[in-house]
Amino acid sequence: MFGFRTQEKTFSPSLAALGIVERSAAGAYAALLATGWSEIGFGYHGTVHAHPDHPNVVVRFARKADGFGDYAALLRKGFAGSNGPHAPRIYDMHVSRCGALMTVGSRLTNPAHDIWWLAYAHAVIADHPGVAMDDGVRDRFKVEWPAHEPRVDHASFDGIREAFRATWPGYETYVAKLRAVSPQGLDPNIGNVLVGSDGSPVVNDPLCDDGYGLWRSPLSRVLTRYAEVLRRLAGEALGRSPVPA
Repeated sequence: MFGFRTQEKTFSPSLAALGIVERSAAGAYAALLATGWSEIGFGYHGTVHAHPDHPNVVVRFARKADGFGDYAALLRKGFAGSNGPHAPRIYDMHVSRCGALMTVGSRLTNPAHDIWWLAYAHAVIADHPGVAMDDGVRDRFKVEWPAHEPRVDHASFDGIREAFRATWPGYETYVAKLRAVSPQGLDPNIGNVLVGSDGSPVVNDPLCDDGYGLWRSPLSRVLTRYAEVLRRLAGEALGRSPVPA
């Protein structure tokens, strides 16, 4: 439920500058805790850590490079709006040889549960043109915001939609640009919109959990896919081998 926020380019702490040396999948989590980086949030693969000596910075650690790694790679590459108020800023990013991902960014806050624009900000992310929303996702929306159906064109957003667009005219454009460059559909999880220091909605972690490897070079991605095909073929071959009587 925590994430990263765009700040001035003059403030760019790296993992090395923060004294974070251990970055392996096996040891990084324990090392972070041992050096005072307490866990303040978690997801399917990742945890987010804060340190009292660095109150404006958080470190995210994942034992496997996941969808957040893809999002970070897209932001570092740059696209329309990626330096704006609705995009997180990634200061540093490291992927270990075993695939663990560590990123550094500035700290965001959770939005108030009853904030007037929250349901609409999520609905914009959830609006996949031509794709029906998963029932489980729809149920989560109903539990969190029973007064709002998670559809951008629903009548319950009348008034809220117009006020939101007037307050943050670039938000929907940012989400549309992100959707255009993303290798997969956006994830409308209820924890994927956080709040920046200026009160603006920030799209925090909108890509689905399985990473596409956008942080790797094109050659590395090709080699990885080739290796995965070989492993799958080898497994199928072993599965077809005769079983001793």
